[in-house]
Amino acid sequence: MSAATALSSLLESLGDARRTLRNDPAMTAFAALVQEGVDAWEAALAAIDGGADGAAHLDVVSRLFTVDPHSTKDIHTAEDMVRLGVGTPSHRLMAGLVPVRRELAKANGPAVSLLRRAVALGKRTQSRWRGSTGREAARVDRDLKLEEVRVAVKHLVEDLRALLDTVREQSRPV
Repeated sequence: MSAATALSSLLESLGDARRTLRNDPAMTAFAALVQEGVDAWEAALAAIDGGADGAAHLDVVSRLFTVDPHSTKDIHTAEDMVRLGVGTPSHRLMAGLVPVRRELAKANGPAVSLLRRAVALGKRTQSRWRGSTGREAARVDRDLKLEEVRVAVKHLVEDLRALLDTVREQSRPV
């Protein structure tokens, strides 16, 4: 299940309550998180297009879509309230966004792996032990891997933008 599908089914399950949740802190934080992901990957792509290998952006993009420690308590409380059957629509939204974030992290994984591999190949291009032909071969491998990163990130960013459109469409006022 993709993140967009999971989010659409969550918003559909909320029914009429989703209109009251459009300014809910969980929804605005989720939209900000997705926008942060788009911005982070676009910055990484801009650096790659500028000639860098993306190492400076690796930490940022690898931590995208993870749950921050200070909101973990709120999420556990919301999940408990929903499990006990006394949850409000806000609790259901907060608990329902956890699987959506998991799907986002899963979709982010392949692009991060490709970027890690490209960074490792970039380090090989600077190795003095390889000789000129070995460094040149490593540069070619790195450039090919960076092209794979570009393609994967392009698709990921398109999916993230579609997810943002879904959030805006489903939570806009009627």
